[in-house]
Amino acid sequence: MYALYIEHRSISGKDTLSWDLAHHMYLRSEHDKVIVVTDKPVESLSATRKQWFKLMRKVMRQRSETLNPVRANELTNQITYMQNLRFSAKRPVDDLIADVTFATADDFIGVAPVCNTAYVTAEIERAKLYILTSWMPENGVVVMYVQHQVLVKGNGKEINNGANARTADQKSHQAALR
Repeated sequence: MYALYIEHRSISGKDTLSWDLAHHMYLRSEHDKVIVVTDKPVESLSATRKQWFKLMRKVMRQRSETLNPVRANELTNQITYMQNLRFSAKRPVDDLIADVTFATADDFIGVAPVCNTAYVTAEIERAKLYILTSWMPENGVVVMYVQHQVLVKGNGKEINNGANARTADQKSHQAALR
């Protein structure tokens, strides 16, 4: 991973992984190949693509509201790029066909993907990570998502990742309703 930019990201409580992936891809807008290493390629693809379309509608609204012709042209070009971006969760055979490819680490190792951006959302062995990034050009970006396991105990139940957890405000509001 020599001469690559490594970025570590974690997901806050309000954002989802798919939301963060879509927004990070939008901000990079490299017009080059992107890989997403994940344990569940199909599920990750569908969730990220949904967020991508939401983001595209937001950019379209910005385009319709702007009066600046230079900014309007920039947004028009960005919308065209966003509409033409191809996503795939199919296992790559020889080369990356889609612009954004979701697959497992083992699927990518057989292909040696050539891309400028790699998102790693699953636990991966260090040796596999080096193999995956060996074909990336200098100044490529590897985004590593940190997995946080939060366990909350309450009322005899364990709550994983904050699911169904109530904040103090919600508890006091519910108590006031009783």
